[in-house]
Parts: sequence; C-alpha cells; structure tokens
Amino acid sequence: MWLFGNMILIPVRAFIYGMEMLVKTMQGMQNATDRSLGVIAGGDSANSGGGGDAAAGSGNTGQPVVPGGVTIGTELAHTQTVRDHETTGKGSAKMPDTNLNDDMLKLVRYKILFIKRTYEFAFKEKDELVRENRTDSAFTAWKIAEFVQSLDRIEVPETWKEYPEGRTKRDGKEYISDLGDDKKFLRVYFEVLQRYAREKLLYEEDQLAALKGIRQAILERGLPPAGAVAEAGKHK
Repeated sequence: MWLFGNMILIPVRAFIYGMEMLVKTMQGMQNATDRSLGVIAGGDSANSGGGGDAAAGSGNTGQPVVPGGVTIGTELAHTQTVRDHETTGKGSAKMPDTNLNDDMLKLVRYKILFIKRTYEFAFKEKDELVRENRTDSAFTAWKIAEFVQSLDRIEVPETWKEYPEGRTKRDGKEYISDLGDDKKFLRVYFEVLQRYAREKLLYEEDQLAALKGIRQAILERGLPPAGAVAEAGKHK
C-alpha cells in the first residue's frame, strides 16, 4: 500500500514541481524586464522590485542584467568612458615647446611675423640649432634684431602694394630697406622641434695636444743654458 501510494503521488509531485519552476522562471523574466526599463528610463536599479533574487541568481552585485548575461551598468559605464576620452581628445591641443632654458642642443623652427593692420604677413620660416641657454624673450629679441639688420635682403611681399616707403630695387626685385617705427609690429613665432645631448668638452685631449706642442718647440729651439738663466735673473 505504501509503495502503491507513492507511485500514485509521483506524477502529482512532478507536476507541482514543474509549475513551481515555471512560476519562478516567469518571475525572473519579469524582474529582468522591469530593471531594463528602469535603467532606460533613468531610474535607480537598486530600487527596482525583486532585485535581490535576480541578482543572486545571475552572480551579479546589484547591477541590472538582461537576458543573455549582458550587464547594463557596465555597458553604460564603458560608453561613457569612451565618450569622455573622445571629448578629452577633441578639447586638448598640443602646445608648442618654447623652452630654450637648458644646456642641450636645440633644433628650433621659427618665423618672423609682421602684424600691422592690413599688412599682416608671415615671412619664410627657418630652422636653426641653438646651443646657448636662453630665455624666450632673449631669443625673440635676437631674431628681430637679426631680421632688421638683413632687411635689404628681404623681398617686399606681393600684398604690400605701396608699403613701405623704404624699399630698394635690385636685379628686377624690390627689397625692404627700412620699416621705420613699424619695427614695433614685428613678432617671432618659434618652437623646439628636437633636443640633443651635447658632446662633452675634450679637456684631456686639449691638454695633451698643448703638451705635445711645448715638447715640439723645445726640441726645435732647445732649452737655454742654466747659467744664462741665472745671469738674466741677477740683472733683473
């Protein structure tokens, strides 16, 4: 009778167990849907209903999940991180290196600018190696003075029709001879392209070469007699 009774109850128990699993599955899907809608609408996932069971079942720590195991919070954080990097990349610009205040050998690219109204012009850029330790203002003053001293070798820009009055003609070309008081409109733009370590001074080699020169002179001319040197000292 006991065995017969258990055989009758097995299908009933299996049916009840299947119904319980179906109800739990439907509840889990409903919770996942509610959380997804809450995240999309901007709601707090922690306050969504039934969050504890679904989170524990999926192995997640309070972050909303959707079917397939994709963590919505992680995806949103990753998207925001990418956007932040893109914004930072667009907003930042590389500033030119204008630091000449060191003892290295510096490759500098510069150009002279003339900023007077209606006559704005950028003259041809040049490259130069700077060995000295300088400030940016000292470099600017140096290059402006160098430019002014070489005005008679600088062609008048095509956009300068009747300007300046101080100009000379040579070999069919017109050159600037004087800018007068308009020198105050000269500016210098420059940037350091590369730095190189300078070679060490060869003190020992220079001293050795000097000693060799002294030895050669002694061999060629000979040393004065010791008595002659003493006699010269007495007369002094």
